[in-house]
Amino acid sequence: MNAAARFLSQSTVSRTWVISVLLSKIQFSTLILTAAVLVSSLSIIYVTNTTRTLNAGLQQIFTERDQIHVQWGQLLLEKSTWMTQARIQNVASKKLGMIVPNSSTVKIINE
Repeated sequence: MNAAARFLSQSTVSRTWVISVLLSKIQFSTLILTAAVLVSSLSIIYVTNTTRTLNAGLQQIFTERDQIHVQWGQLLLEKSTWMTQARIQNVASKKLGMIVPNSSTVKIINE
């Protein structure tokens, strides 16, 4: 057992007193400031990493939004193609056998 350990175990001197003697006020403030700088630098690294991760996710969502917007435009174009009057008339006459009535067969009812 070394002398310092023997001294601490045998004497009634508190350990905080030994620490305060061993570390002067300047050393203690330097230690605290060093710890604060270390914690600050680690927090900056964490925040930067989190920001980059969130930004990458946001860019992916923007890309998906743009793809969905293009798909929506294509669907609107397809809908307008399927809803043209000429196509509807063509399907009605060929598949359903419908014809446009002539004016002599049309009867108008007035109330």
